[in-house]
Amino acid sequence: MQHILHLAPGDAIASGTQREIFRHPKDPEKLLKVFRDVPLTQGRTRLATMTEKYSPRIRTRWARKEYQEYLRLMLGPWSKPIASPISHMYGFVQTDLGLACVSDAVLEDGALGATLKSQIADGALSDPDLALLNDAIARLYHYDIRAGDMTARNFVFGHRQINGNRGDRECVLVDGFGDIHAIPIRSWGRFFNRFGLDDSCKRLAQKTGLTWNQTTRQFHR
Repeated sequence: MQHILHLAPGDAIASGTQREIFRHPKDPEKLLKVFRDVPLTQGRTRLATMTEKYSPRIRTRWARKEYQEYLRLMLGPWSKPIASPISHMYGFVQTDLGLACVSDAVLEDGALGATLKSQIADGALSDPDLALLNDAIARLYHYDIRAGDMTARNFVFGHRQINGNRGDRECVLVDGFGDIHAIPIRSWGRFFNRFGLDDSCKRLAQKTGLTWNQTTRQFHR
């Protein structure tokens, strides 16, 4: 018999157009990303909402792509252990608010870590934080991660649990990985994906006010 986790709607710690984020009620080191109902997806185009209503598989396509990319990373021909720059994924669970994806939490002093977006908005992005962001970017390139939505709100600073112990402070891409584009050019090979990552980093620089160095593939102030 499958146990259903009970969540209070008001306990969500973050929300997006398609998912609400909760701390796992039985494991605070993990997060639950609960699929929202179609009527709750506000701030989207009418075409996107209507398409998802009549083609529900489109709503979950990005989730399938996300897991596909995570499996590709974990099963790839890399030296072990893998220093993953993206969230670790732990499958799905049923909650009384709907189906939820389980992933690891990136925490700072017991709370959810700050996003790159909030650090920029608050003028709090320190030189060590910028170095952690660049380390995450370097690992995205090293592991050839297909990341189709590298927004500032998807990069989070903090610690993760590693083998039962708190890991070093890092910057983690917690969402937006996987080749979600209609024409999956990034999946055609490493050469094409690097063009995609370059473009994503250029757009991230424009949104954050940072400078992107195409030669070194690093951000600067």
